[in-house]
Amino acid sequence: MSSTSNSVSASGPALVDSRAVPAPAESCAVPAPAGAQSLALGLDVGSTTVKLVLLPDPCAVPAPVAPQAALLPDPAGASSGDAAPAGASLPEPVFAEYRRHNADVRGEVTRLLAEAAERFPNATVRGAVTGSAGLSLATLMGLPFVQEVIAETRTVQAKNPEADVIIELGGEDAKITYLHPTPEQRMNGTCAGGTGAFIDQMAQLLHTDAPGLNELAAAHTTLYPIASRCGVFAKSDLQPLINQGAEPADLAASVLQAVVTQTIAGLACGRPIRGNVMFLGGPLHFLSELRGAFERTLADQVDSFTCPGDAQLYVAVGAALMASGQPVTLAELSTRLATRKSLSLATSRMRPLFSDDDELAAFRERHARATIPRTGWPEPPAASVAQSPDDVDDPASAVESAADGAHCDPTADSAAAVGTTGPDAVGTGAVEEGAESPDPAESSESSDAAPRVDCFLGIDAGSTTIKAVVLDEAGNIAWEHYAGNEGDPVTAAVEILRRIHLEMPDHVRIVRSCVTGYGESIVKAALHIDEGVVETMAHYRAAARLNPEVTSVIDIGGQDMKYLRIRGGAIDSISVNEACSAGCGSFLQTFAQSMGQTVQEFAEEALRAERPVDLGSRCTVFMNSSVKQAQKESATPGEISAGLSYSVVRNALYKVIKLRDADQLGDHVSVQGGTFLNDAVLRAFELLTGREVVRPDVAGLMGCLGAALTARETYDGVPSTLMTLAELSRFSLTTETSVCKLCQNHCKLTITTFGDGQRHVSGNRCERGATQERRAKKSDMPNLYDYKYRRTFAYRRLRRGQDTRGEIGVPRVLGMYENYPLWFTILTQLGFRVMISGRSNHELFESGMDSIPSENVCYPAKLAHGHVKSLIDKGVKTIWFPCVFFERKLVDRADDHFNCPIVATYPEVIRTNVEQLRGGRGGTGDAEGADGAEGAEGAEGAGVRMLSPFLNLANPGKLAERLVEVFADWDVTLPEARKAVAAGFAEDAAFKADVRAEGRRTLEWMHEHGRKGIVLAGRPYHIDPEINHGVPDVINTLGMAVLSEDSILPEPAQPEVEADDGVEHQVAGGALSRAVASIRRGLSRKKEDPQAPADWSDVRAEDLPSPEASVATESSAVHLRVRDQWAYHSRLYQAAELVTDADDLELVQLNSFGCGVDAVTTDQVQEILESAGGVYTTLKIDEVSNLGAATIRLRSLSAASEARRRHRDSAPAAGPGQSGGSDARSTGSGAGPVGSDAQAAARPLENEPVEIDTSLAPAPAAGPAGTASNSACEGAEPASVGASAGSETEGAGSGGGRPGARRARELPGATTPAFTEEMRATHTILMPQMSPVHFRPLAPLMRRLGYKVELLESASRDDLEVGLRYVNNDACFPAIMVIGQLIGAFEDGTHDPDRCVVAISQTGGMCRATNYAAMLRKGLRDAGYPQIPVLAVSVQGLEENPGFKITPTLALKVVQGVIIGDTLNTCLLRVRPYEAEEGAANRLLGRWNAIIGEFFEHKGRSATWGGRLGYRRLLREMVREFAALPRRDIPRKPRVGVVGEVLVKFQPDANNHVVDQIEAEGCEAVVPGLLAFFVNGPATAQWEADTYGIGLDSLTKKKAAVWFLEQAQAPARAALAAGRIFDVEVSSAVMAQKASKILSLGNQAGEGWLLAAEMIELIENGAPNIVCCQPFGCLPNHVVGKGMFREIRRQYPQANIVGIDYDPGASEVNQLNRLKLMISTAHMIHESQAEEASSHAVSAGSAESADSAGSAMGEMSELLADLGPAPDNTPQSPDVAAQEAAQEWVDALRK
Repeated sequence: MSSTSNSVSASGPALVDSRAVPAPAESCAVPAPAGAQSLALGLDVGSTTVKLVLLPDPCAVPAPVAPQAALLPDPAGASSGDAAPAGASLPEPVFAEYRRHNADVRGEVTRLLAEAAERFPNATVRGAVTGSAGLSLATLMGLPFVQEVIAETRTVQAKNPEADVIIELGGEDAKITYLHPTPEQRMNGTCAGGTGAFIDQMAQLLHTDAPGLNELAAAHTTLYPIASRCGVFAKSDLQPLINQGAEPADLAASVLQAVVTQTIAGLACGRPIRGNVMFLGGPLHFLSELRGAFERTLADQVDSFTCPGDAQLYVAVGAALMASGQPVTLAELSTRLATRKSLSLATSRMRPLFSDDDELAAFRERHARATIPRTGWPEPPAASVAQSPDDVDDPASAVESAADGAHCDPTADSAAAVGTTGPDAVGTGAVEEGAESPDPAESSESSDAAPRVDCFLGIDAGSTTIKAVVLDEAGNIAWEHYAGNEGDPVTAAVEILRRIHLEMPDHVRIVRSCVTGYGESIVKAALHIDEGVVETMAHYRAAARLNPEVTSVIDIGGQDMKYLRIRGGAIDSISVNEACSAGCGSFLQTFAQSMGQTVQEFAEEALRAERPVDLGSRCTVFMNSSVKQAQKESATPGEISAGLSYSVVRNALYKVIKLRDADQLGDHVSVQGGTFLNDAVLRAFELLTGREVVRPDVAGLMGCLGAALTARETYDGVPSTLMTLAELSRFSLTTETSVCKLCQNHCKLTITTFGDGQRHVSGNRCERGATQERRAKKSDMPNLYDYKYRRTFAYRRLRRGQDTRGEIGVPRVLGMYENYPLWFTILTQLGFRVMISGRSNHELFESGMDSIPSENVCYPAKLAHGHVKSLIDKGVKTIWFPCVFFERKLVDRADDHFNCPIVATYPEVIRTNVEQLRGGRGGTGDAEGADGAEGAEGAEGAGVRMLSPFLNLANPGKLAERLVEVFADWDVTLPEARKAVAAGFAEDAAFKADVRAEGRRTLEWMHEHGRKGIVLAGRPYHIDPEINHGVPDVINTLGMAVLSEDSILPEPAQPEVEADDGVEHQVAGGALSRAVASIRRGLSRKKEDPQAPADWSDVRAEDLPSPEASVATESSAVHLRVRDQWAYHSRLYQAAELVTDADDLELVQLNSFGCGVDAVTTDQVQEILESAGGVYTTLKIDEVSNLGAATIRLRSLSAASEARRRHRDSAPAAGPGQSGGSDARSTGSGAGPVGSDAQAAARPLENEPVEIDTSLAPAPAAGPAGTASNSACEGAEPASVGASAGSETEGAGSGGGRPGARRARELPGATTPAFTEEMRATHTILMPQMSPVHFRPLAPLMRRLGYKVELLESASRDDLEVGLRYVNNDACFPAIMVIGQLIGAFEDGTHDPDRCVVAISQTGGMCRATNYAAMLRKGLRDAGYPQIPVLAVSVQGLEENPGFKITPTLALKVVQGVIIGDTLNTCLLRVRPYEAEEGAANRLLGRWNAIIGEFFEHKGRSATWGGRLGYRRLLREMVREFAALPRRDIPRKPRVGVVGEVLVKFQPDANNHVVDQIEAEGCEAVVPGLLAFFVNGPATAQWEADTYGIGLDSLTKKKAAVWFLEQAQAPARAALAAGRIFDVEVSSAVMAQKASKILSLGNQAGEGWLLAAEMIELIENGAPNIVCCQPFGCLPNHVVGKGMFREIRRQYPQANIVGIDYDPGASEVNQLNRLKLMISTAHMIHESQAEEASSHAVSAGSAESADSAGSAMGEMSELLADLGPAPDNTPQSPDVAAQEAAQEWVDALRK
């Protein structure tokens, strides 16, 4: 590999170092020649800069074909650069300018054009505009807009044809363009993280600029992991490191490395970066260290790196090359831009904060009354001599008085410390060189005893500021300080203490000090402060001091938001922001600085802004893009500031407080924190909550005030250890970095050594890192996460020679953290030597990041890429990574036991995106189909084989059959598979029993030692230290035990024969060892396959337990609001209910960023805990997590819990003591106290590595703790609800539970009134709009059937705000929109909540859409409408609705309505782009909408039509009229398909009218129909029966349903075929076959396999350009959408796919820019194809000719005769059957 990062090519200019670049305002233009000129103008208007280039006229001619076609696959033997040798065809620009616009986009461009006009007064130009901010400016100037990726590619093809990959970073955009061999273009989506603006923000945190950041990074010695997902998370990581004293050079380099990680992980999306890489854009041009970071990361796979000297101008040059239109003078362009009215493209506006100056004055006058008197330094006691204030200014006397009062000198004895200080203590400071020395005589004179006044110091070392107060004995403020910490809290704190000593009168002494805030630990260590207090408690104490009746405290600081709910004088609930600093004070400060203003100036402008910009509230990631967009649209800084104030408050209200009603806040609300000193934020809070609040004038000092109050309360006369002035004069510190190697965490430590020899260590996750002792031992505090991790993977693989079937690799990822004991046992039993991948770490993640297709998938899923790659690198040739759709049932009354969509199906993403797995698959499902990534010998040679079959763990019999199919190449027999399954299930039960036994031991330990415990609840993969970031160790350091949610559950129902408690089960000599010994003895290998008995007597004869023994624990009788659909979350709900009965247990939920499932679970767990008086805490973790923030949350929880306990104990009717609570936990977990013998026997399992030796001889079996379940095989049937488990666990509700806690209880919002038969006449059913073309017929149809129905036609911005208020903000866009639409209908007063019913769909699968009804119920209750019935409609009938029945008539008409809607949409989209008369197609649409409505409401009669219509005739006539609509005689336009999530795909309000945008860009939109969405589920019924063994009783019905639906669709297909210009959809069987080429039919979450099938169908039928519309964070989309793009592109090189995420806060212009990129490429491809077609003399110029080509889908007679398959012809499993069998089935179907 060669690197040319410091020069271009041999003929290119030298790379310009950023420090040598002239100031941006300086022009690099050459002198203009005399006379008139004709020039080409290229204007690149970015988010932060503007670039203008003028080229001589020859550069403006139309481009040759070769550069355009360069985006297509190169013809054989042709070079994409033949038409333009490097640098040969482009002359130098006559004018080139690069400058920042500082948010004044329009003004700066106007000035720049005017300057160019002065230099070239007689020149005329033809121009083009590009850039993320260029859309509106192009319209204003009347110039064409060119997509920037296309522009830069054009320049590269002309100047650097050898380039293979372009990496370009701009101010807000990041792009990767692949040029060879298959062109492909990538662009960032809704997030501006990791771009130039991100670098600027990070540089501001380090108090430098981008060039300064580059200089700092050059001197780095270590790299810290900084979150690469977005700038918000990176900021949360960076700020604590700054506060901890990390070196700026290391932080700067870490920021640049995060940019690299974000770019590659977010844009490579599975395609490696190889060949010759070119760097473009301002950041890469100016920042050499950023280029170096890219080079280090890509060194192993890239041949060369190039950065041209004018890299920052390439996009502008490309725009000039593509200039077109009429010539115009530069002066005219400047005039147009200065005078024409601006267009607003995206941002909406809000009401001003104040209507006039009078309202503002009244507001300020009211808040000015909330003042706290400052008394100043206390007067000396009567017996003392008053000191003149002037004396304090005298340095000598100041030092003397400080030394006299420095009672805290640790070298003085107690008497001297309490009273006067001897002269020796003063002398220590006098001899210090460089210190201010007092006069010795004066010092000795002050030694006489004198009365002192005691004061108390409180310091709040925040993330961006530092505050301090000194209180006198009465609690009055004597001294205060508030300032920024300049990134160095220690230095700031030292200066504060120095000032206090200098200014404090000599009769005053500080007797105790306390510190709080982010920098608590390091400031406490540096200044010898007496104590620290968690900041939430400090804020509460301050609020209670000022307002004893306070009911709510809301604090917004620099990086934290806190909400404290106070009930009965104690903290009832604590809410804090999660892993990011979204919308906090530092965010406002950053934007103020970016606009060249102070925070005060920024806030002042907001107060008088007339039209505040609506910037959204969901996430600051999106808010950042919205701010940039508002700047482009000429919004003033004041309008942006006011909008940000609204957004900060909405973020606090909706995401942190989760406020539904202002009454939740109570009557006495205190707001505090530095951010509330901003009047704009305070006013926004009052407007949004509708109530006046109290902001003390010390709002910014509340943290330090609470710390001082804490010091005052805890003072017991013991001398303070606070540093004296003399000690401060000697203060010094040094910092160094180190990596702790004492455990597997390998924490990166920052070690601060102070001048007195003391050290402070930060960055450590456990106490061993803090000590840095060679023999430091880990805490003996129980830690179930540590135990469970060791127990899960503590297995010895077979020795070489014993592995009769060879090696097989298993990645340590996702579901393996629960199922590894099962799979290890099964695979070992089958004779495989199991090779587990290594421990997770960040380097492992980075090694696989270039194959991650979705940038916002959760971190646990991202790690899977690195684990699989590590196995491949180790030489493993076969990898076992199954798709486990159904888990074993873990709680007996759970509704379902799905895995989440990511855990269940992510192996599909690995299979299609990890390059080393691609080779042998051949692109089709050959022998194994989607079960394996390839055969043993593929078309491209032997490769790595990944086995990823879809499996059902709830049906052991079917699992054994599937293992025989999957391992057919290894000749696995059914008896072997059944014994392996039995052994695996036994080990799985034993593993779960071990975890419960360890939980019981932990509870007993807590009881004996009087300690508290935290149930750290999450998913199985959260036990991975790389994922949980050491949170369990942090809990241990706080003195609390750590339990997992499964460790406290009760035991499964006991079998008839008493089993042990699991503590001493056969860990080393049980089922697993017997199975392995059986292999070694060679038993059963040559026996014939017996009939598999249903009672598993064959395996029981081998002394193995039946795998049908249940592992499901008993559930409580609590009625959940949600549908309990996911297996592992069943344990979560159960654990939360058990915690409510235990005084010494608290629950903390771990939530990975991007986990959409937790949008459902977090609210439910919170309701369980808070309904019983508990405190709910959630920790959101990501790739890098701020443990400082997690520590604050955990300490807050512990302190609040202790305060509530004390409050209860002080009540007259106090409950049982602590022992009672412990007893309740013991009985609640299903076991009594564990005896000392059992504890001793278990001790090696607790603190020593757990290892199961599979080489031991067999031992007598002890059955697993469980009983046989008669429904185990059919238990995996979706929507099956188990029967009640009978009586509850004995004693579960007794003992010291929380007051009011009970086991059988109703949770808030668990049910709503039922929709009864009587309500049909009195209530109106409100239906949300999900697809206008399909839903409009529903209202008249329902009215015909006797229902009163109203369809809510559109979703407004206000509806989205309502949704954000009442729906968990991590829920997907459809949930927020639909629920907001329904609740908004009541909030706006247009509908009577006592006379309405709300309807919503319920899917019933693993997608969280199953719980939309539960979300709606919660929203209605929170909004104050609990009386409204919720009509949850599902095909499975999940809920009973007495007043609503799906009758045959309703079902038939709904199906007809869907088919008619599909047909109407197909007709409209086909003819509208070609209509001869504008608006004719829409008028025809209106006519047929009226006819269809009348058809359904009046049983076929239509006044608009003029008579009666039948279903078939309606379809024929509708198609005929659209086909006859006059059309222009023009060539067929590029066709753009629209696919994606069903609501976002069809609802224009959700997809920002993407169809209209496509047509406006000169393309034809193609939207596949809705019917296929309803068909794809039942179409795979046979597949499910074959693969999972489920649905056997409903198989015939589902087959009949498919036949019926396709029968009903046949008339529409025939009508469209007769129209001869329309596309005709193929059958579900053909679609299934298409999908199986890419992925398994087991992908059934969301749109499932249908999404891939639709994309393939579009590509194969002339629409290779595809927009995949998905909600941001949609879990199935990570797999079936983005996860399949790479494989689709590989099999179909012409595919031009763009994935666009939609969200309430997403920037519409950003979405439009990405759409334009795709469409620009589509036009280029289309033009190239048209030229190729014309060269073959094909007459394709008319629309009618193109129409004829489009009708080549099939013969007319075949379509008319095709009425669909017979009911028994459904697809076989492509995972099992050969592809030839599937083709035979399709051929038979067509006959």
